[in-house]
Amino acid sequence: MHFWEGMTSRIDSQSMRNWSGILVSILVGSLASVSASSLAASAVLAVLSFGVILFFVVFLRSPSHRLKQQAFWAQAVLITSFYFVAEIDYSAILSVVWMVQAAEIYGARRSAYLLVLGLCVYFASRLFHLGAAGLPSALVNCFLYALLQVFALSSVQRGIREKKMREDTAALNRELIATRELLTQSSAQMERVRIARDLHDILGHHMTALILNLEVAKHTVAKVDEASVSKDKALSKVEQALALAKLLLGDIRTAVSELREDDEIDLTGSMRSLTLGIPELEFSIDIDDDAHINDMAVAETLLRCTQESITNVIRHSDATECRITIKKKPESIELKIIDNGSPPASIAPGNGIKGMQERVTIRGGTLSWEQAEREFTLTVSLPLELSE
Repeated sequence: MHFWEGMTSRIDSQSMRNWSGILVSILVGSLASVSASSLAASAVLAVLSFGVILFFVVFLRSPSHRLKQQAFWAQAVLITSFYFVAEIDYSAILSVVWMVQAAEIYGARRSAYLLVLGLCVYFASRLFHLGAAGLPSALVNCFLYALLQVFALSSVQRGIREKKMREDTAALNRELIATRELLTQSSAQMERVRIARDLHDILGHHMTALILNLEVAKHTVAKVDEASVSKDKALSKVEQALALAKLLLGDIRTAVSELREDDEIDLTGSMRSLTLGIPELEFSIDIDDDAHINDMAVAETLLRCTQESITNVIRHSDATECRITIKKKPESIELKIIDNGSPPASIAPGNGIKGMQERVTIRGGTLSWEQAEREFTLTVSLPLELSE
């Protein structure tokens, strides 16, 4: 029982789909090779089957979207060749595995076009083997395999939608946790400011009044025409009270200053909350010790830009590593998000980047990005006086 639970916990729907695709390709290739009319045809089918399996594994294991596309179209060429070499009518099963890959990299609409194209190629191959007499059989087979491929395509699309919903839910949860931590720091900051203000306005005012009264009392006692001993004793007490009042006022001012100086916001915890629970992407966060941020609006701007950048890395990049740095420059605080993915040749700013630009512009900062072959860097720079 425990063994079975352990096995099922390590197997998910995607891995089962991948393994079933490999096994189906092996099975179809083996049957086609065995039933081939000649030894040469059998050898060719075996090579084509091996190629299809090899490129399918490359598709599954490759982190690069471009390499996935290349493996996908290589399979298309091999499967087409397989159709025209193999005389069996169930060779179209290979295209079902091919359509599953199409749904992952091209989406539902383009996959539907590829489905029609694949059926046309299969139909042509059946006419090539059977001739005009095999037209009814070819039409029936195309219809049956079309239904099978539509079912497979719809199942994969549903799985993709569910995966996206889970990712969106996880991203929203990370955002809520990061926002909660930021709000907690904001509440603590506001409470410290309130306490400091109350100490300064109430106790400081009263202590100042006490010192003034003691100063007056000291001068009054000094002018009293009484016995020397009584006058000196009273004057000594007044001077002691005055000294204590000045010392207490100094302590209050020190406490107020320390409370106000402790307004720095710690972004590290909130940043780490944004990166929790993201598989296949390794994060590193480096925030300079002297990169002090005291303005809650600036901290929120940096956090939101980081959040949107992480979302873009997950959705539009094949990156495996992402570095987040915050450094103090001579006149600015600089946020950088660097990933090792392969960015597209050109980037058209969407709603995410436009939203970041609006946030940064409101704070008087700048947003820019740089592209390299295996690196994409997004930089946010905010004026230093706003963050201190």
